[in-house]
Amino acid sequence: MDARKVEKITALLISAMIVCLSFSGEWDWQTVGIYAGSNMPERLLYPFFHTNMFHALLNSWCLLSIIFIYDIGIGRLLSAYMIAVTVPVDTLGYFTTMDSPTVGLSGLVFALFGSISFEVLRKRYYQLWMLFYLVAGFLFPGINAVLHLWCYVLGLIMALLNKPVKIMHHER
Repeated sequence: MDARKVEKITALLISAMIVCLSFSGEWDWQTVGIYAGSNMPERLLYPFFHTNMFHALLNSWCLLSIIFIYDIGIGRLLSAYMIAVTVPVDTLGYFTTMDSPTVGLSGLVFALFGSISFEVLRKRYYQLWMLFYLVAGFLFPGINAVLHLWCYVLGLIMALLNKPVKIMHHER
């Protein structure tokens, strides 16, 4: 099985698991969410839990769209996951007043959005839409827009560090 099929199957399995978990009832966000002082299992598992079915479907759709359209390898998917689960919630807590823990796959998705910044054909258009999405997150209560911004910026830095360098050869 080629690598692209493995990545697509992985994304489908993640999405199916997320949607199934959203059907399984009410969760105690203190045990599955990420917050200041949360322990390691909560930190590692919070992307897979969502507040409602719409939240789960939207995040799953974004993940599947980006995996199926762009060349997102397992390495980049794991890097985005690591960005999302290592969010310094204590630091971000200074910028947001969210009382409840954060759940959802959007941190991973925004890290992936940042990581493809140099692969899109219409770069300025893409960045303007990303700016719109990030600003819109700050306008709605209950959205951890600071987390989205943080993960997007780290994904963008990941893209900058992995951007191919063009070597210019000068004729002598």
